[in-house]
Parts: sequence; structure tokens; C-alpha cells
Amino acid sequence: MNIDNVKDLSFPKSNYEQWRSAAETALRGKTIDKLKTPTYEGITLNPLYTDDNVSLTDTESPGEFPYTRGIYTNGYHDEPWAVCQPVGGADCREANGKMKSALLRGQNAIVFPADLLLNGELTELLDGLPLDQLPLYIDTRGLQKDLLPQLGKLTSSLTGVLAEDPVAEWCMDGQIPGKPELFFESWFHTLREIDRHAPQVKSILIKSVTYHNGGASAIQELAYALATAALYIEEGQKNGFTVEGLADKLIFSFAVDSDYFMNIAKLRAARRLWAQFAEAYHADGDHFKMVIHAVTSERSETLYDEHVNILRTANQAFASAIGGIQYLEVHPFNHASSKENQAADRIARNIHLILKEETHITEVVDPAGGSWYVEQLTDEIAVKAWEKFFDIHTSGGILPLLQEGKIQDEIRDVFEKRNHDLASRKVSIIGTNVYPNPADLGSDRSAVKEITNYYTLMDPQSISAIKPKRLAEPFEELRKRSAAHRKLSGEAPQIGLLTFGELKNYKPRADFMKALAAAGGIEVVEGPVLEAIDFIKKSSVHTLCLCGSDEDYQVQIVKDIKKALPQVQLYLAGKQKEEVEAKFIGAGIQEVIHSKTNAVEILTEWHKQLGVKA
Repeated sequence: MNIDNVKDLSFPKSNYEQWRSAAETALRGKTIDKLKTPTYEGITLNPLYTDDNVSLTDTESPGEFPYTRGIYTNGYHDEPWAVCQPVGGADCREANGKMKSALLRGQNAIVFPADLLLNGELTELLDGLPLDQLPLYIDTRGLQKDLLPQLGKLTSSLTGVLAEDPVAEWCMDGQIPGKPELFFESWFHTLREIDRHAPQVKSILIKSVTYHNGGASAIQELAYALATAALYIEEGQKNGFTVEGLADKLIFSFAVDSDYFMNIAKLRAARRLWAQFAEAYHADGDHFKMVIHAVTSERSETLYDEHVNILRTANQAFASAIGGIQYLEVHPFNHASSKENQAADRIARNIHLILKEETHITEVVDPAGGSWYVEQLTDEIAVKAWEKFFDIHTSGGILPLLQEGKIQDEIRDVFEKRNHDLASRKVSIIGTNVYPNPADLGSDRSAVKEITNYYTLMDPQSISAIKPKRLAEPFEELRKRSAAHRKLSGEAPQIGLLTFGELKNYKPRADFMKALAAAGGIEVVEGPVLEAIDFIKKSSVHTLCLCGSDEDYQVQIVKDIKKALPQVQLYLAGKQKEEVEAKFIGAGIQEVIHSKTNAVEILTEWHKQLGVKA
């Protein structure tokens, strides 16, 4: 062979069965089912996807119905996403000045929180801002009607969003109008007036963020969003709107967490499902190009080690951009505590700029298109979400199910599964349940106050509220209790580690126990097990864990310690065979602690033993 023959060579074509055989050989006889991953959506992720995982998007181009690959033919070349960072202030004048500054630093949308309008005028808030060049975005949270007198004073070429989602607000508030039809009659009258003053503004918000931050899965989010949209279309038609006219006024807001590919597929599936409404209502598909506002997830934020939130939000923003959005809001890294921080605000805004200018993802239309994994996941999400939406629709719609509490129960079930996986550390939150930073006492931070809506409902009926919850809260509560104990007593709660054998033998399990203790704000003192009695007396710790290799562990040592000091609580680090564990339990071990132990439960138990008040 010589170099001239190289052009005639080709790589041998492999197939799935060859890979499967090689993988199972590497797994030493176990099947590849071991590599499959279950999700909260009820979708099982495969370890490998191939061209057998075909999708209808194989014959679909960006900008074409059903818009799975985006609503614009040329993606962000046609329409860059709006940097949708809210700007607050003590009053409208201060917020206005801050917005003008933000527009000089990369912001390309005019975004304010609704609470500024409680004690100020919309015209004052927007004074001198380029409303004829940039879109507005305000989630009015029940204030739309109050803004009507001021809309006529603004330019008729106003674009963007001045919208609200009554159902989402009712869910967070825990009450619903006794006669929803009367509420909708009034609301749609307001929307008609908004359309008269600002015909290019979107005024109906579908805020599935509420369900996401309550703990919902991607399937649930999409189904509840579609069910809400269906309700508004039906009520709008009763009040004189056309289906196409209503669709033109809708914008969907989705939260995006750190499940990267799931969220990309969720956004792609959402567009496809919304386009299916056009077929269901025999409407023109051009009116069902879903406009998406994406926001980074509140439920994944942490109070402790808060700079890790920068990594989380960057990942979530990246997934949002890949998924194809029109508005993107990135929460500052201190969003969970909501303390004003210019650096945090600047970093959040700069995440947009880095994604736009340095990753070059804006140069490619639908970057995820053609990925066998993403295409298959998009298909599966779309099918499951449509089935769930249809179940809601045939059960009478979203309002009756909220009144019955069924939707709240479904969301609660998923959130409890997430909490269980975090407690057992099957799922990790860096800086919280794994790799906590003991030096971060979080003394200057507290959770953000709850945001309320501004509806005044006639004859309100109570429903179970869907409140935003963060997954890190159980661990954070433990660390707050430890910090309070430290402040009162002058020292942190402590447990002891009794080590067996050489450093190389006990270090892995000792490090594991130190990290576990730190997740509950507990410090660790360490001593050799051969000097256990003296160590316990000198250190005054009465909750201790034995750390070593399986070969070094000795049941007799446990018996000796319990005989000399029966009041101490002893634990053993590392999963043991059932018969071995039984011997240690019989000798006086309280519990064997391993990677699947419920961390919240064991840390709570230690707090009680150490006198930490709940």
C-alpha cells in the first residue's frame, strides 16, 4: 500500500448490535439496561441513540409548520433573542435611570417588575426610553386594567409584552374566582382596550413557570400550559375574539432548569404542540408560531455557595438559546436571597452576551436539529405532553382539576420524588448536598420574600396553592439551624470520626462522612479508634462514626466502646453485607451510613442528638 491508495480506503461501518455486544462485555455480563436512565417525565433515556431514532423533523425546516425547529427561517439571524433582565428600583424614576444604563451595557429589551407600577405611573417608568426601537416586557400580575388610562399616552408602535396569566396567579395565591366566567368577561374587555391602544403588544401570558417552580416535570409543564391556553381561547371566543386573534396575543413563559437536553427538547416540543392547536381549531398555522419567554429555574437555585448559581444559570441559558426562544431572563446568582448586587446583575446580563458573541450558536439555525438523542426526546415529550393535555381537556379543563386539587397533587408527587433523590444524593446539588463549603455560613442571606399578585377577586374560592419551592431548602434549613446553634453556644455542632487502620484505607469513607456532616452544618473531629475511649472523653463528642475499610472493621471494638461508654451513639460508614451489618447493629451500631442513606434524615437525627434546635 502507498499513499495513493488511501483515498480508496473506508472505515468499517458499525451497527447497534456490535456496540451493544462491546458494551455488555465491558459491563461484565450485565445488560445495557443498567445504562438506561429513568426520568421524572416517565421517559427512559437510552445510553445510545442512532439513526433509527427518526423524527418528523427529518423533513421539516426551520420556520416551517409545526415549527419544531423554530419560528424563524434563519433563526437568530432574523431575530436575536431579547436580553430580558428586569430592572428594579426604589421608585419609577430610579428604575428608569437604571434601565437607561442597562441599555448601554448590552440590554436590548425594556423590562420592569410589576410592583413598580403600584406607586408610580407607566409613563414615568418608560419616560425617554426607546419604545419605538426595543420591545417592552412586563408581567403585569393583575395590573393590566389599571394601566389602561396610561396606554393612550404611549406610542402606538409599542411592541413587546404587557401581559398576565390569571390562572397562574390564582395557583400561587391559592384562590380562584367563584364565577370565573364573570372574571373572564371583564378581563377580555381589558384585553380589547389594550389591543386598541397597543395593537402590536402581546397581552396574554401562559406562565408555566409557576408549575415548574412548584416541582412539575417537563411533561406536566407543557400539558398545564396547553390546558391554560385552551381555556383562554374558549373564554376569548365567548367574548368576541377569534381563535387567530387570540393566538396572536399569546406568549408562553417556560422555566429552564439544569436538565440540559430535556429542556432543549421541551422547548422544541412546545412549539410543535402549540402548532397542533391550529389544526384542532381549523385555524391558519401562521398565527400559531409560539413566542417563548424562557427564564432560569428558581427551584435549582441555592442560598449557600451562591456563586455556583452562575454555572447553573449559564447552563440553563445555553439550553434555552439552543431550544429557540425570543425572550431570555437569567437570574442573578443571588436571586434566591434577592439582595441588590450590581455585580450579580452584570454577570447575569453578560451571560447573554457571552452566549451571543463567543459561542457562535447564533450562527447556526436550530443547533440541536439532527441530534438523534434530541430528536427522539422531542418526539417522546410531545407525545406524552399531548396525551396528558388531552386527559385534562376530557376531565373538564384545568380549572376543575385545580379546584379538586388533582394538579397540585401531581406536582407535589414529582417534587417529593426530587426531594427524595436529593436526600439520598442520587441527584447532586453542588455546594448543598455534595461538596458543601463549611466556611460559607450564609449569615448575611435569607430566602427571598414571596411575590404576590394584584388581583381583587369577587367571591374567591380557596384552592390548594402552588408555591415556588427550591430543592436545596431541606439542606439549607439544617445549615441555618447549625448556624443559629453556633451563634447561641459559641461553637458549631460536632460529631466524631473514629478511624481504623492506615490513612489510605480510612480516608475515602472519612471524607464521605465529613462531606455529609458539612451538608448539615456539622463539624467533625477525628481520632484513631484504638484510642477511642480517651478521645471521646477529651473531645466530649457523643455522636461518632467509625471509618475504615471493610477488612479493618472489628465488631469487638464496637462492643468495647459501648461497654465503656454506653451513652455514645455509634455509626458505621460504608455499605456492608446484610449478615455483617446485623453483627454491627447487634454490637451497638445505630445505623450503617452509605451513599444511599437519606442524608436529610440522618442529619436531622444528629441535630437532635447534638442539641440543635429545630
